[in-house]
Amino acid sequence: MTDEYVVKKKVEYKVDHKADAERTLEDASDKVQAAAKAVANKVEDPDRDLKMEYNKEKLKEKLD
Repeated sequence: MTDEYVVKKKVEYKVDHKADAERTLEDASDKVQAAAKAVANKVEDPDRDLKMEYNKEKLKEKLD
């Protein structure tokens, strides 16, 4: 009975590593682009809040 329990608990997961890597790379690219745009906006207008600009640009990147 113990052997049956151990066998039933083994679970095999199939993971698509390529798709995960592509998604991660795309997310990183979006963050870098948003950060670059936020810094450019900060340079144009030093009174802008950098974190708020970054979040605004990150949202735009996700919607595109």
